[in-house]
Amino acid sequence: CNKGAVGPTDYCIAHGGGKRCAADGCNKGAVGSTDYCSAHGGGKRCAADECNKGARGSTDYCTTHGGGTRCAVEGCNKSAVGSTDYCISHGGGKRCAIDGCTKSAIGSVDYCVAHGGGKRCAVEWCNKSAKGSTDYCIAHGGGKRCAVDGCNKGAQGPTDYCTTHGGGTRCVAEGCNKGAVGPTDYCIAHGGGKRCAADGCNKGAVGSTDYCSAHGG
Repeated sequence: CNKGAVGPTDYCIAHGGGKRCAADGCNKGAVGSTDYCSAHGGGKRCAADECNKGARGSTDYCTTHGGGTRCAVEGCNKSAVGSTDYCISHGGGKRCAIDGCTKSAIGSVDYCVAHGGGKRCAVEWCNKSAKGSTDYCIAHGGGKRCAVDGCNKGAQGPTDYCTTHGGGTRCVAEGCNKGAVGPTDYCIAHGGGKRCAADGCNKGAVGSTDYCSAHGG
């Protein structure tokens, strides 16, 4: 590490040097003249009305409200991540350590969500990713739920609804309003999602298998 040691310690903030946050159980560096880290109210706060997040860098705003360094890609206004000049979508931040994977590493680990990075579901035998600020994956109640009364499915994407109730990306086939599957723009019926691995079969693979129902999926 080549960062500067802070205060009377022999370490930089990232390695335990300087004054630490006074919040119970928190070992992050206290910010500025305050006794707390940014997450616990220390340092300069965002100038946007009713926002109490920490202001980023030399700006008066948090990342959400335009503060800090922005992505260098023309037309992109997302926040640059880490020491890079780009947002996560454009290659910024730490990438997954798995060979051939270019997704972003999550949290303090070296892997993306698909390869085991980030917080996992608290259900004992489940290894799926925990969603949002919850301790559970979508299947076990984590993340934002569908806004339709009586529906407890996970809301999809930036919408307030599950796929069944119109949330998430919809199929682009003319006249079709079903949910698009996976990274594709189509529902299963129109060719979206993973296809059956049986020779000559183009039906949708079922669940976590590689085959459609007719071929054992």
